[in-house]
Amino acid sequence: MIPTPRTLISAGIVGVIVVGGVAVAATASAGRIEFEQQRLLKTVGEKAVETAETTPAPTPEPVPSNVVVRELESDPEEVSGYWTPENLEQAEPMEIPRVEVELN
Repeated sequence: MIPTPRTLISAGIVGVIVVGGVAVAATASAGRIEFEQQRLLKTVGEKAVETAETTPAPTPEPVPSNVVVRELESDPEEVSGYWTPENLEQAEPMEIPRVEVELN
């Protein structure tokens, strides 16, 4: 059998994939991935600190008039304690708001 150019190209691509897989496996087995990940996180963290120190804090965007914003006053643990299976069974669903839009 004489190899055709298509066969040679396919063999080359498969070879590259196999070599890449072997390289990743060797790196992972040597624990190098965790080392590189820690190094990357350290580098990104240092740059984030530098950026935070040199750039001013962004001003908050104004809230549109149709958005309701309020701080929660109740404790989340207290709220989750209220919703027992019995209270959930007796709960009434909220009415679905109707939105009407006129297009010109």
